[in-house]
Amino acid sequence: MTTATLDLLDRELGKRWFERRSPQLDAAFAVQHSMALSTELGRACQFVGLLYVAFAATDALLIPDMLPYLLPLRLVVGLVYALAIGIQVRRNVGTRFLEFQCAIGIVFGFAAWLLLATHSVETTATLYYAGYGLIFMLVANLFFNLSFEFALLSSGLIAVIFLVWATIFVGDTTYIICFGSLYLCSFLLTVFLNFKHNRERYRVHLNACRAELRQREIVKRGEELVRLSTTDALTGLANRRAIDDVLRRLWLDGRESGRAFGVVLIDVDYFKSYNDRYGHQQGDRCLAAISRAMGNVTEPLHYALGRFGGEEFAALFPADSREQVAAFAEEIRQAVEGLQIAHTARRDHLSGITVSIGAAFSGDVDGDKPERAITAADIALYAAKEEGRNCVRTFDRRMLESDAGDMLTAEMLRSAIADRRISAVFQPIVDVTSGLIWAAEALMRLKDPEGRAVSPEAFIPVAERTGVIVELGEWMLREACDLLASEPALPVVSVNVSSRQIEDPNFVRTIEAIVHAAAIAPSRLALEITEGGQISGNPRVTLLMERLSAIGIRVWLDDFGTGFAGLTCLSELRFDMVKIDRFFVQSCDTPRGAKLLKNIIDLVGSCAQRTIVEGVEDAGQVELVASFGVDLFQGYHLGRPMPKHELVLRLADHPAVA
Repeated sequence: MTTATLDLLDRELGKRWFERRSPQLDAAFAVQHSMALSTELGRACQFVGLLYVAFAATDALLIPDMLPYLLPLRLVVGLVYALAIGIQVRRNVGTRFLEFQCAIGIVFGFAAWLLLATHSVETTATLYYAGYGLIFMLVANLFFNLSFEFALLSSGLIAVIFLVWATIFVGDTTYIICFGSLYLCSFLLTVFLNFKHNRERYRVHLNACRAELRQREIVKRGEELVRLSTTDALTGLANRRAIDDVLRRLWLDGRESGRAFGVVLIDVDYFKSYNDRYGHQQGDRCLAAISRAMGNVTEPLHYALGRFGGEEFAALFPADSREQVAAFAEEIRQAVEGLQIAHTARRDHLSGITVSIGAAFSGDVDGDKPERAITAADIALYAAKEEGRNCVRTFDRRMLESDAGDMLTAEMLRSAIADRRISAVFQPIVDVTSGLIWAAEALMRLKDPEGRAVSPEAFIPVAERTGVIVELGEWMLREACDLLASEPALPVVSVNVSSRQIEDPNFVRTIEAIVHAAAIAPSRLALEITEGGQISGNPRVTLLMERLSAIGIRVWLDDFGTGFAGLTCLSELRFDMVKIDRFFVQSCDTPRGAKLLKNIIDLVGSCAQRTIVEGVEDAGQVELVASFGVDLFQGYHLGRPMPKHELVLRLADHPAVA
């Protein structure tokens, strides 16, 4: 309906003056104009009434002999008439009737004054004084803002009355022609101005309506964008962004009030096998059914439930004890198991859909960031999977005393460089318009003393918590700059930067020294800062970016759309590049997901910042996102993270693009 109304308004604004108005819009304008004009007429009558009385001073100067007659006339017509109109305005008398009375009142005031002035012995003064009748025309056409027909009526009668008076009482042809033409020209001019003024008032009304509808449309689209950006398209649950917001609120509330909270991570067992056996459409229906079952548990309790990604879900809620968290998690497990959805492709003894659940009570979790609770629940979820799935495991500190916990120590991380257990891999960033490598992201890999790979999700948080990330980050910067020095055809290499590095007062000097030692242009190195609460409003980040920009080093915003800072990052800070998180491209297989991704890309573009889309895993995603105006992509479809020598070989086969 809004679009149709906007089209109608646009057509109406494009009409010429002689074209018929839209009955619908004209009626709406009449209602709005009537409401405004009623009060305006009351005030105008008061002012004009006083002005009419005040002109008695001119009577005293020009025709003093008629003052005893004109003064009572002015008092009666001016004050009484204005009072009568004011009373009718307060009683909500119809505007059209008020306009008619005002128009007739102006004519009556002019005619009565002119006829009395005619009896003055000051004949010459009277003849000139009669020209003052033009003021009545101006009042009718301009001051009162009368509708065109009433302005035409009053002005026309004033002109006719003057011409009749001049013919009967004056009879001088020269006078009649001179003053008559003046009255007629004034009549035409003031009526034209009234017509134009009324037409412009109508157009102003149309433009105001159009602006209001546009504003409503913008607000509606903004609300829809917020809804899309916080809702999972498949299940209708909160998405990861919304869950992150809930987590942060619970964490902040806990810091202020001491109230603890629970985090429950739910993973559908062997869901990939389910998709392979039954197809992705059936897989989507399965996830939707699981969502409804879990929602039946969480909604009465007013707990937050969301899809964390893929077949993983999360629930967050205020909690008083570990036992409360565990009991809720078990209720969720039973609800899903009770669906009895067949799953004959499982690799264990069961034949139905089940879930593994990791739960964490914030009171059992050390750390100064809300993400620590998620990490703890994830550790418990890993334990549930290791112990046979279809069960609940609750985090406790003893889980950190396992082999994995022993492995992730500060000393082990520090020795990894010397023991050559840490390495760098590089993932290409490709310009799909040319098919050439535009840049590469440097990523850190780690092996334990037995040679087993350790996930970055496991060792990076430990490195940040212990401060070892500063040493590892410096090593990573040297590796990136060494690659740039050895491969002059590669335009840019990006390196992730942690909050600990940002807080290091020697960070910028360290980067300068590394870049100088590698003898590369500073603009070939990019630092990726992850969107998060520690960026927005942080003067240290602003100062850091200013210093890096002065050197010539690029700064990129990584994982845009998943943290807490959101639009604040783009509004407060100027980045050389914005990388949109993989979650959005992996959710674009539905119309709502695609719309959300396009809106985010348009949003970044409206901030005059270039975009890289991460996580592309098939050609269809590249084609879709490229249609949104993006040309830089990163993901497994275009290249997995690879050792330096493999990237060098690929550069030889597919040169980089400057």
